[in-house]
Amino acid sequence: MVSLYDCMMHEKLLHKEYIKGPILDLKLKVFCVRDAIDSLPSYHFDILLAGIPIGMIALRLGYDDMTMIHGHIGYSIKKEYQGHGYSYYALDMIKNLAKEHGYSRLIVTAEPTNLRSIKVVLKSGGRLLFEQHDVPQSHTYYVLGIKVLNVYEILL
Repeated sequence: MVSLYDCMMHEKLLHKEYIKGPILDLKLKVFCVRDAIDSLPSYHFDILLAGIPIGMIALRLGYDDMTMIHGHIGYSIKKEYQGHGYSYYALDMIKNLAKEHGYSRLIVTAEPTNLRSIKVVLKSGGRLLFEQHDVPQSHTYYVLGIKVLNVYEILL
C-alpha cells in the first residue's frame, strides 16, 4: 500500500545499535522483522539516562491499515522519570532515524486523555489529523478499553 506515510526502506536495519544524544542515549534492544502488534518491521530501543534504562521507544517501518491506530512511534517512560522532557528528547532522536529511512512525515497516536503524551507530540511539531479516531472493536486496544485515539502527523 503506497502512502504519504510510508518510508523508502522497510526491512533494512540501519546500523543504529547505539544512538548518542546530548541528554539521552538510545540502545537498540531488538529489530523485529515483523512487529508483535502488526506486520511492520520495527526498531525497539531502550532510552538511557546516564546509562540507566528509563523507558523505551519504538519506530515502525512502513504503512499498513493499522498505522492510524498504532502510529509509527510508540514510547513510554518509567513513572519515576516522567515530567522531565525525556519523551520529547527521545522522540526528537528517533525522528532522525525515521528521516534516514526516507520518511517525510510520521503518524503518532495518543489517547485523548493522555495529556502528557499529547503535549510531547505537539512540542515535537505534531498537528492533529483526526480527533477521536475509532479503534476497531476487534482490536486488542478496544478490548483493553481504548476505544478512540487522537491521530497526529509530524512533518520531518
